[in-house]
Amino acid sequence: MSRKNYRIAHISDTHITKCGQFDEDVFNMGLEALDMLSPKPDILVHTGDLTDNGILPDYELAADVLRAMKYKFLIAPGNHDERNYGHSLFKEMVGPLDFEVEEDWAKFVVLNSPEPDRDEGRLGRRRQIYLEEVLKSTPAEKLKVVAFHHHLVPVPYSGREVNVLEDAGDVLDIILQNRVNLVLMGHRHVRHVIKIDETILVNAGTFSCIRTRGRFLHSFNVIDVLSDGTIRISEVDIKTKEERLLKHFKVCTSNGSL
Repeated sequence: MSRKNYRIAHISDTHITKCGQFDEDVFNMGLEALDMLSPKPDILVHTGDLTDNGILPDYELAADVLRAMKYKFLIAPGNHDERNYGHSLFKEMVGPLDFEVEEDWAKFVVLNSPEPDRDEGRLGRRRQIYLEEVLKSTPAEKLKVVAFHHHLVPVPYSGREVNVLEDAGDVLDIILQNRVNLVLMGHRHVRHVIKIDETILVNAGTFSCIRTRGRFLHSFNVIDVLSDGTIRISEVDIKTKEERLLKHFKVCTSNGSL
């Protein structure tokens, strides 16, 4: 990988709808905050619950929003997106449920963790095999980034621990064995960062849902992959535009370089 800096904007849980849990004013402020970033993100990753109800009017509104996006973006489906047979609309109007994207500096693997009309998540054996095959074939010098909606480990400050990925143990083992650098997640509306072995697990808060938790208000993450071999994760408060450092880690790719 060339020795330069790369930036990932990580958003989640927009819950776009014409009624319900979506705060359109906050969403527009979030877009303004993204536009104010300097340097600009190389890529934007949305880790699910793009829509609130998974219904056609939600997806139509979301499609309008996506057309206005100024960034290259990747979107993982969330449990709200798959309500009401919404996964069929996601495939039609947003993109595939499972896919991989190759950048010159990273391999992104985006997976469908929800199951239709359930809040719980599960990758299942087929996706586990797919994930392992993709990771094993990824060049050693590339950053490995996996993204899905449900969380692999309990998220502090998020209430009673429910709806964790049902096969989290098996998935986490695959991720650690293959030395994934970043796992990006959402779901609990609380930002959180933790490092396990060589893997950094990053949850994003809610971008524009009215269902916030305590004083964890609307935000998104900025992840800087730096040329000195470190990764810096910050949270941006959407209303104040304030950026707060969450964690700063030394990391290596499989061949010991970044």
